Amino acid sequence: MPWCPNCKDEYREGITVCADCGAQLVDDLSLVKETVVDEEEYIHVADIPGEFAEITEGMDFEAERAAVAQKLMAQMGRRKQAPISSTVYVNNSEKAEENKSSAYVLLFIGIVGLVGIVLFLLNVFPNNISGFSKYVISGVLGALFVLFTFMGFVSLRNFKIYKKQAYKENNLTEQIKKWCVDNLDMETIDAKFDYGDATEELKYFPRFSYLKESIANQFMNLDESYLERLTEEIYPEIFEKDGE
Repeated sequence: MPWCPNCKDEYREGITVCADCGAQLVDDLSLVKETVVDEEEYIHVADIPGEFAEITEGMDFEAERAAVAQKLMAQMGRRKQAPISSTVYVNNSEKAEENKSSAYVLLFIGIVGLVGIVLFLLNVFPNNISGFSKYVISGVLGALFVLFTFMGFVSLRNFKIYKKQAYKENNLTEQIKKWCVDNLDMETIDAKFDYGDATEELKYFPRFSYLKESIANQFMNLDESYLERLTEEIYPEIFEKDGE
C-alpha cells in the first residue's frame, strides 16, 4: 500500500498523491528520511492571492499551516481518513464456492484413504508389515482419513447454507446497485463539493464517502465491511462510466 512521506497516512492502491499535503506517495516509509521544514524556507500561503490569503493573514507559521489544513479538509468534504482495515469482506457466494471446493477435496482424500486402509489390511498391497504394527498404522491413518471425511461433509453442509444466503445477498446487492445507478450521478455529487484544481485522486475520497453514506441512509443496518466493498464496486459505475 502507498504511504504519504509527510503525514504517514496509508492510502489505497492506485492513489499517487496525498489528499492532505499533496505530496507524492511512496511504497516504503522506512526509506523516507525525516526532514524539518524551516520557517524561513516555508512559502506562506498568505502570499498567494485568493481565499487562503484571507484566512491566513496575520498568522504565524504554525497557525497558518493549521488554518490552511483545516480549510482544505473542509473543502474536500471529508474527515481525516482512518487507517484502512485489513479485513476484506468475503461475500456468501465466495464462501459457498470455497466450501464446495474444500468439500470435494476433503471427501476425495478421506474416502480414497479409507479404501486404501481396507486394502492394506486385506494385504492387497504387498508389504512387510505384520502383527501389531500393522493395526497401529492402520488405526492412526484410518482415524486421519475419517477426520478428512467428516470435515468434507461439514464443508458440504456449509456450502449449502452459504448458497442459500448468497441468493438473498445477491438480490440485495443488485437492488442497491440499481438504486445507486437510478438515483445518483457524478454531476449531482460533484456539485456538492468545491474541488478547485483537485486531481481525480483527491476527488475519490469525498465521492466515496458521499456514496457510502447515501447507501447506508437508504439501506439500513448493512454490515460495515459489506458496505465498504459494495461502495468500491459501485464507484466506477457512477463516476468512471459518467466520466467517459
